[in-house]
Amino acid sequence: MAFALATAHNIISSCCGPEGNIFNKLFKKDNNEDQADPAPTPSAATAATATTAPSTANKIIKEFSDKDAKYEDIPWSKLPMSARKAAKAIGFDQATWDNKEWLPVDSKHWDELTPEELAACETLGWSKDSWDTKYDGVYWKDLPDVVKRACEKMGWDQTKWDEDWDVECWDKDWEEFSDDEKRALHVLGYYVHTW
Repeated sequence: MAFALATAHNIISSCCGPEGNIFNKLFKKDNNEDQADPAPTPSAATAATATTAPSTANKIIKEFSDKDAKYEDIPWSKLPMSARKAAKAIGFDQATWDNKEWLPVDSKHWDELTPEELAACETLGWSKDSWDTKYDGVYWKDLPDVVKRACEKMGWDQTKWDEDWDVECWDKDWEEFSDDEKRALHVLGYYVHTW
């Protein structure tokens, strides 16, 4: 807000003069008010930078971290280097990652993974429960908090989860889910080939 006021002041002052303009009359400091000093006038370079910087108001905040979602919805070009190295260690390259291809590692149980594959899968956010069972058989009280949030997004609560209720999402095909729902399912360990 201070930046916007300072910018408006600069524009009005440049065309109407620094004294006696409407800006000064409207925003004149009353000596009896307890106000902070006005923001310094930004330089032209600062103003140019501020107007080209992306707005945080429009930034999408993801409900689950990329690692929570096993990086499943992140294209290869946007993967952090650690995730890219981990993906390579289990057999992915850019084409197989971006095309969501099934790899030999996908056919293994957690206990069958090599130590290198285990480390890579853990780097990508996988655990034994998400890899092997998608948390089936794990009681609500034992679920990680992020998994509980994903379950709630998909329609489960403690009773429905512990009593193994079918919720509405079970009747959908993968393509019918929104991106947010897919991300929640990634947290549980599901992806296009395992749903």
